[in-house]
Amino acid sequence: MTVPPGRTALSGRRARSSLALLAATLLLAGCAAESPATGTSSPAEPSTTAEPSSADPALAEACAEFWGDPDYRSPQSRVVLDRAATAPQAGPSDPFFYAITGDDIDATFEQATGEAQDAVAALSDWFRTEPEKGAEADVESFQEVWRGLAGVCASSSAAAAWTLEAGDDGTKPAALVCADVFDTPGTLTRFANANVLTSNMFKLVGRSPQTVPSDRMEDVQATDDLLAAEIAAVDDAGVRGALTAVRAPFQDALEGDTSSDGLQEPLEGLGAACNAAGYSSPDSGEIDNGDPAAEDEGLV
Repeated sequence: MTVPPGRTALSGRRARSSLALLAATLLLAGCAAESPATGTSSPAEPSTTAEPSSADPALAEACAEFWGDPDYRSPQSRVVLDRAATAPQAGPSDPFFYAITGDDIDATFEQATGEAQDAVAALSDWFRTEPEKGAEADVESFQEVWRGLAGVCASSSAAAAWTLEAGDDGTKPAALVCADVFDTPGTLTRFANANVLTSNMFKLVGRSPQTVPSDRMEDVQATDDLLAAEIAAVDDAGVRGALTAVRAPFQDALEGDTSSDGLQEPLEGLGAACNAAGYSSPDSGEIDNGDPAAEDEGLV
């Protein structure tokens, strides 16, 4: 046998001793891993690898339909948010219309089972009971049941997961960010209305040049905070840069410059960036201006 430089070959006796010691060590390790009575794992040596739970394909499919993953073009969740926002005003005049929303939610998740059905029932029942109460509708309970459904969908839907809590910076799908800006009702934001974010922003810094209303600075701050969070979260550099341009007039207003150039050009840039990222953003002429008559409705 050739011995590498700097090393000494073991003698036959030392080699046999080493092998015997190794065998004994392995034998003792095997005994420590098993209970003498049952042969099962000892409590002193718990397993650190958990078996993954099997996903419910029907639930995953329903969650994708409801939340719109992965393209977020026309998800049912957007309709649900819109109707929840209008319920306190319009619910008493047509409670059947809102009850149908509950039926539609049930139909989407009819193949799901277990915990999912409890969450679905809580959300759909809200539409059958609360809208008819009008201004007395329990909006806070809507937020609870909304998050309840997000909880059962979070493992299969990015939109549901981000509804529950913010993820790591730079990991929110660009398409979801774009949908949140262009198409998602502001039901659960500070604005608490059915208007999308662009519409609510127009009333603050304008679509075309205008002076930022001095009595709306709390809303300007809330919008700036929302945009800052989306900028940090988005996973696409192009969308991030375009959102930064959209945020600029809000930052200017907070620093004392209330003469806004408006959002027409920044939103066109954001639309182009969203299209490049795979989200079909509305054309400039299709962006919702909101209802001027309801400008202050629903604001916190």
